[in-house]
Amino acid sequence: MERIISDLQSRKKCLFEEVDTLVATEIGSLQRERNEHKVKTAALKTHCQVASEICELPLTLSNPEIQKLQSEILRLAQRSREHLQSNGILSDGVRQIIKFTNRNENVVLSAISYFGIVSAHAQLAFAADLNPDDGARFCRTPDRPRRQRDAQPSGEDENSCVNEVLQRYRNRGQVKKYFGMEGNDLGQMNSPSGISSTASDHIIVADSCNDRIQIFDVNGVVKRVIGGKGTSEGQFDGVADVCVTSRGRIVTSDSFNHRIQIFNERGRFVRTFGSEGSGDRQLKYPCGVETDVRGQIYVCDQHNHRVQVFSGNGQFIRKFRFNSPQYLSVTSNGTVVVGGNHTVQAFDGYGRHLFPLGIEGTNVSPFNQPHGIATDQQGNIIVGDSWNNCIQVFTSNGSFVTWFGSSGSEPGQMRMLEGVCILSDGGIVVTDSGNNRIQIF
Repeated sequence: MERIISDLQSRKKCLFEEVDTLVATEIGSLQRERNEHKVKTAALKTHCQVASEICELPLTLSNPEIQKLQSEILRLAQRSREHLQSNGILSDGVRQIIKFTNRNENVVLSAISYFGIVSAHAQLAFAADLNPDDGARFCRTPDRPRRQRDAQPSGEDENSCVNEVLQRYRNRGQVKKYFGMEGNDLGQMNSPSGISSTASDHIIVADSCNDRIQIFDVNGVVKRVIGGKGTSEGQFDGVADVCVTSRGRIVTSDSFNHRIQIFNERGRFVRTFGSEGSGDRQLKYPCGVETDVRGQIYVCDQHNHRVQVFSGNGQFIRKFRFNSPQYLSVTSNGTVVVGGNHTVQAFDGYGRHLFPLGIEGTNVSPFNQPHGIATDQQGNIIVGDSWNNCIQVFTSNGSFVTWFGSSGSEPGQMRMLEGVCILSDGGIVVTDSGNNRIQIF
């Protein structure tokens, strides 16, 4: 009887958590829709203002065709303005506030000091509001990834957001610290994969082919080692990823044992769940793991092509489909960002698709095996683009901001990077797997 009551109480708690998550998700969706409406409205007002200002200029040219074109533009602008006014969208006060800015050129020119060289043709392309990929050629390193289309915000709010994130991350390409080398002694690594950090900035590394977890301070000093090869509790066979809950517990994906293992902050085994299979609560080569603010655990069930969500004690909650998920991150507002199969996609907590990260308006992915994913306190998304050997930065709604990194073994260069996490000061930590080391930017 006590066991039944305990199970019912556990189920009751899970149901309450699901209701809370659903409410938070719906509120977030409504807020996003409201913001999108504001952005689109501002863009429409801006276009009307620009058209009016152009057409109010003196007709200095005598060409009848030009005069006819200007008259037509003025007529369309007036009709658009009347439509806005009739719907109560455009007031006299708002009309005086809205001003046109060439946001594309401003974004690019503000980033010249980081990206390198921008040709005159590139400036003309942006000034004319053309596709920057038609003319822009940023020169930095020959083995960089195919350059994405820079963020094309729909309004000044979005443009301001991109610039703010750019200022925060534009200098992160300089390596501050690196440590580790190939081997199986303390502090050495063998194909490190996932990575996470604690509230005190201890760096937790999934030392995959050494079948252990190593915990370092920010100076690279080993503080603790967990595990060893095996199938018993507390042992690993190909540990893939690691994350830290709000209670300080360490969650690991024990990939070839097809299970999740949880340890306390001192490295002592707490519990395990999962077994090989395709049913609920079963796993096939789990990879990325992450927790949300409620303590729920998200698992990239890689070979089952799905993400499974569990409670903190391992009870199955829900699942959603994704083709070969590798790594994931969950923002503070519950957005789930999943990477794998050359793509990165954002979902709400129930697996409903929100937006892709990539080139706007095309189906071409700018990634080449995106692996590690992290989100900062503002919800900005940092992606470890593994086979392109670089880090890419996006805003919280998926607009591209900047990138850094190149292929090699020198400090700041990477070979087959895997995990990504963020320290309390904003430092970006990556597992440089091919070089068997950790780098902090």
